[in-house]
Parts: sequence; structure tokens; C-alpha cells
Amino acid sequence: MKVLDAFKLGANEALVVYREEHSGDGLECPTTAAGTTSTSSVKPIVSEKGNQVIRTIVKGPAVYIPEANEWVHTFSWHGSVTNGKGSQTGRPGDEKQPHALTFQKLRCMPDQMYFTVRDVRTSDDAQIQIHLMIFFELIDIERMLNATNDPIGDFLNALSADVMTFGAANTYESMLQRTTTLGDVSTYPTVNDRARDIGFRLLKVVYRGYSTSQQLQAMHDEAIAKRTRLRLQQDTAMVEQQERAMSLRCRQERSHQEQEVAEAEARHALTLLSLREEQMRTAKDSEHAQALRHTMEAAETDVKALALKHSEELRKFGSLKEMGVDLTKYLCTVGDRLPDQHIRIDSATPTAVHMEMAKKPEAAKSAPAKKGILGI
Repeated sequence: MKVLDAFKLGANEALVVYREEHSGDGLECPTTAAGTTSTSSVKPIVSEKGNQVIRTIVKGPAVYIPEANEWVHTFSWHGSVTNGKGSQTGRPGDEKQPHALTFQKLRCMPDQMYFTVRDVRTSDDAQIQIHLMIFFELIDIERMLNATNDPIGDFLNALSADVMTFGAANTYESMLQRTTTLGDVSTYPTVNDRARDIGFRLLKVVYRGYSTSQQLQAMHDEAIAKRTRLRLQQDTAMVEQQERAMSLRCRQERSHQEQEVAEAEARHALTLLSLREEQMRTAKDSEHAQALRHTMEAAETDVKALALKHSEELRKFGSLKEMGVDLTKYLCTVGDRLPDQHIRIDSATPTAVHMEMAKKPEAAKSAPAKKGILGI
């Protein structure tokens, strides 16, 4: 006889319990320590001795104590060995081993697992390793029990198949360019179908990178460095061309601006010259108009003075006529040409006079002076 500990189940844990019933016993559901049943279904199985074996799923939270004719199912799945213990989640880059994970309590909650797909070959025969992290959830324990005895192994095989297919459909370069699709659930149709068949649900797949051989990685790094160097040189040349283009554009803009400034200055100078000439013309026109006005005023004044003079002469001639003066003789006498010089000699006896007349300056320039004898 052995004394074993009771099974303490959490809220998201479950046990698969088998119970052997003799032919005469009735089928009863097991009870928890609290006295409440916690089973999902009863599956009778007939043994060779004619007894029935019932499979029961006990879900937590509960404390379950098996009866003498009951035993708890022990699962043996793929897992990672860490410090001598099996782990379902594992570590990045570890290897999954068969039967590394042995347990009795099922976790009915979202779970995750690291997995590295090794020896993936591309279409150009490059060999790489793809590092993934898969998230899944157990939703149907009955289907899982009926469909598989190692769901983790099924996940690993399905993941390997999908990743191998993805690698074979791409070259090394194209696969590196399409690694973002490795984080899409639709990239893993085999995993989705197998998870649905064994009672699991695939939540998501996280792509965590890749690794390859040192030689291929060195060649790839060298190619990347060369491409990066060429791209940097191209970027540098492009920047230099852009700087030259910008400098030329700035010079052109400056030249256009200087031309515009010079044109504006010339236009301004022409405008000032035009205004100055217009002002001069206006001033000349004003002076000419003023001179004409002054001339007209002077002429009008002369005309008025001449009219007054004529009026005075008419009045004088009228007065002379009234006085009986012969106006014809008067006018002839007045209008007769007066001599340039008038010489009067008073003498009681006739005297012979010799006289030299001095001519006017205008006449003296043209002809010599002539002597004349005046006899009286």
C-alpha cells in the first residue's frame, strides 16, 4: 500500500482519469474532495476481462483524490531538457526531444513554445535555420486524446513542413526579403489544419530571426557591406549632385534677382529722367506761356497808348482846324524831313565861308570826309 498526494488543480488545469468498472458495478462519475463532480464526459472502454474502463476529465479548480480502481493518465510529449527537467516552452535555439516532457496536469490556457527549424534549404541550395515562437491554446481535450498522443510533436512536424515549403519556394535573397511573412499565421496552413484536428487553436507565430553557417554568413555580411558601401557612395554622389544643383539653382536665382534689381533700377532711372524731362517741359511751357502773356499784355498796353496818342492827335488836329489852320500845310511842314544840322550865320555884308561838314559815324566808315564851300 502506498500513500500518495492528492492532485491540486488550478483554474486552468485538468486531469484525465481512467476508472475500471466491473460488470456488475454502475457507471458513476468521480467526485472531487469538495464533493462536486467535475467531469466533461464518460467514455466506457471494454477490457479483455469484460470490465469497462471509463475515461473522465477532471477540471479545476479542485482537489482530486483517485479511488483504488482509478489512475491518472500520464502524458509524454516532445519538450526541451533543461537542467535534467523537461520544459514545454523551452529556450531559444534548443532542440526538442521525444518524451522529454512527462506530466499529468493539462494546461487549458494560452501557451507558447520556442522552436528552431533546422536544415532549411532554399531554392539556390543555401542552408539556414529559422527561429520561431508559436502561441497556441488547448480548447478540446477529448479531441486531443482521440487524435494524438504527442501534440507538441505534431506542431513541430507541421511547422517544419511549412517552413521547408517556404524555404524551397524562395532563394536565399528573396527569403530574406520575405521574412516578414513568417510572422503571418496564413503562412502555416499545415499547422493550422493539424492544430484544428487535435483540439488546439493556433494563436500566432512570431518570427525571431534566422542563422546560417559561418561561411555563408560571412559571404552574406561581405555582400551586405559591399552593397552598403556602394549605396553610401551612391548616396554621397547624389548628395553632391544635389548640392551642386542647389548651388547652381541659387546662383541662377541670384542672377535673376540681380537682373530684376538692375532692371528695376534702370526702370526707376528712366522714370526719374522722364519725370525730370516732363517737369522741364512743363516749366518751359509755363515760362513760354508767361512770356506770351507778358508780350500780349505789353502789346495791348502799346496799342492802348497808341490809341490814346491818336485820339489826342485827332483832338489836337480838330482844335487846329477849328482855329482855321490849314492842316495840309501844317502836316507837310511837320512831316518834312528835318536837316541833320542847322547853321545860322549872321553878317551885315556878304562873306565867303568855307565849311567842312563832319559826317555821321556810319557814313564816315564807308567814305572819306568831303569838304564843301558854303557861299553866302
